[in-house]
Amino acid sequence: MASVTPSSRLLFWLRISFVGDAALAAIGGVLIAQGERVGYAVLVFVALRAALGVVALLIAARAIADTGPHDDRPSVIR
Repeated sequence: MASVTPSSRLLFWLRISFVGDAALAAIGGVLIAQGERVGYAVLVFVALRAALGVVALLIAARAIADTGPHDDRPSVIR
């Protein structure tokens, strides 16, 4: 069984989050193209979600840096 490191887990969830944001942005674009005003609300939601993701990424990068750049021991999953 492969070990799960904190860095690999972080990258996995970031990829999933970015895919979700892209899908929501595409849905918002389709709604706007069809003349639905709710598409603008979807795009605002995606922008806020992306901004929070960037903040979370910066906090996580700082936390990983505090533990040491080469400290990639497996994390405990319970």
